[in-house]
Amino acid sequence: MRALIVLGGDPPPEQLLRRCAQEADLTIAADKGLEAFDAAGVLPDLLLGDMDSVDAGTLARREGSTEMERLPCEKDDTDGGHAMEVALLRGASEITILGALGGRMDHALANLMLLNRAHEGGAFAQILDERVRIVRIDGSITLRGARGDTISLIPIGEAHGVTLTGCYYHSLEALSFDFVHPLGISNMVTEEEATITVREGDLLLFHHYGGI
Repeated sequence: MRALIVLGGDPPPEQLLRRCAQEADLTIAADKGLEAFDAAGVLPDLLLGDMDSVDAGTLARREGSTEMERLPCEKDDTDGGHAMEVALLRGASEITILGALGGRMDHALANLMLLNRAHEGGAFAQILDERVRIVRIDGSITLRGARGDTISLIPIGEAHGVTLTGCYYHSLEALSFDFVHPLGISNMVTEEEATITVREGDLLLFHHYGGI
């Protein structure tokens, strides 16, 4: 089952949200993420959050039109984290997250951790924006038709046995990455097919479209 979660960071392009919503079996607005749904003319299946940041007028207009779960302001999780747990509990195996970037940096970093949280729950997750796709590499990933695009590899802690093919900076032997030394920043895909493999650890791939 595919799920779409929209958070309250920089709003995604309306066309992107509509496309992702059409492909999803479950759509969730987390607090201010409702505004992005509203702007795109899409009604989410579920609205959840403590409602401390969503526009009051938008909330009043949509309240009662969809399933709603109001969370306490004082809690041990973020609205995005709760949305992820709900998606997993309802059986999502593929999860797309929009509105995860921009705004407060601490929120953006916490949203990146949702990729690992999905993995721990047995699902694949991706963060999408107009110009970037972010995923956790689970063993290996192959990019096709991405020649000229920029990629960055960011470990969460450490990642070992990292190899790359089809990139400007490619590894002739397995590498180890750590969070302190940004070894994997701003590489370029030079072939029609590029593969990144990691033997151990958590490694995030930032795929920037158009060679940023």
